[in-house]
Amino acid sequence: MTYLRFYDNPYETEYTARIISVKAGKKDYLVTLDQTIFYPEGGGQPSDTGWINGIPVTFVEKKEGVVIHHLSGQPGGEKAECRLDWQHRFDYMQQHTGQHILSGVMYRDLGYNTVAVHQGDEYTTIEIDTESIEEAEIHRIEEAAMKIIADNLPVETLWIREDETSAYDLRREPKVSGDIRVVSLQGYDSVACGGVHTAAAGEVRLVKHVQTEKIRGRVRLYWKIGDRAMADYRLKNDIVSALVERFSSQPPELLERVEASIDELTAARRQVNLLESRLAACTARQLVEEGRVIQDSNGDMIFIRTELQDEGKDFLKKVVEGLPADRRWAFGGINHLQDSFQWILAVSGGIEFDFNSHRKDLMAPVDGKGGGRPSVWQGVGTRTEGAEEFFGLFEKILTAG
Repeated sequence: MTYLRFYDNPYETEYTARIISVKAGKKDYLVTLDQTIFYPEGGGQPSDTGWINGIPVTFVEKKEGVVIHHLSGQPGGEKAECRLDWQHRFDYMQQHTGQHILSGVMYRDLGYNTVAVHQGDEYTTIEIDTESIEEAEIHRIEEAAMKIIADNLPVETLWIREDETSAYDLRREPKVSGDIRVVSLQGYDSVACGGVHTAAAGEVRLVKHVQTEKIRGRVRLYWKIGDRAMADYRLKNDIVSALVERFSSQPPELLERVEASIDELTAARRQVNLLESRLAACTARQLVEEGRVIQDSNGDMIFIRTELQDEGKDFLKKVVEGLPADRRWAFGGINHLQDSFQWILAVSGGIEFDFNSHRKDLMAPVDGKGGGRPSVWQGVGTRTEGAEEFFGLFEKILTAG
């Protein structure tokens, strides 16, 4: 059994322990100590990280009362100089305490039970037993939680026996038996919990709801908690400030100005698309006039090839769509871009061309990728110097048939 020092003092960041065992795993070393300041993964809270004898601790888990520290290297010696990644630890102390505050408010004030919690790298999510929640209720949760933080309610812990739980107003039934650790927000909320928390609610600083998701007939709420919420506020304030300057508008006017700009952009894109289609149709007619007549086993066809520069991504396809339906033709096109190019091959009805059978040969000169199905194939390439060979192979395949 590993003695868990973080329950005595979750703010302890350094300690010298005794190494009990070191085993080589598949990708790391598994180290056990007589006691540890590293919290093992559990209860929705990720494990601590840090260093033992200067070697990174990447993961910590608990099995049958023994805490196993995963190290990226061999620690050596009999002593373990343990140093906690305090920023990581305190972040999750804030997350866990903030989650207790929020779950307590949702249960005590609104009657919603917490059924699942996940403390991720970006968000803490809380799933509650309701199919929907009103925006006004979320505001009420935020305000009540922030009052608890402002009141700086102490966070207290105590161990009780299983047969003593009825004497405590626990928010939910304990999931463990035997000795049970209870975490309480003084005079407000109590719940069985094995995590690490801040000493008082004030250290959480801030909670902010950022997203709602419906899942399995319930509601999942996404929260920014603690320093994460402060960082999120700064980021969004910077974005708003930049938009204020860009649109020469005050924050309350921004949404209207942005929506107007989006409408203008949509209209402009529609006009550009229309003009591009007209240009592609004109290009198609001109290319037909400039095309060469070649022959396959079924007679004459117009062989058309073109190389364009920096056209839109759909321009070649639109050119193909503008080619005449009442004539036999084969089309090969390349649209040169900054670091690569687009290619397209197409044939009219009545012309046999098995792209897949010739894919390897056609793609080799241009280092190309792509595909399609009769009668249009397209993709990208990187070797512009292979364009002439690419077109030549296409013509050779057509006339060989």
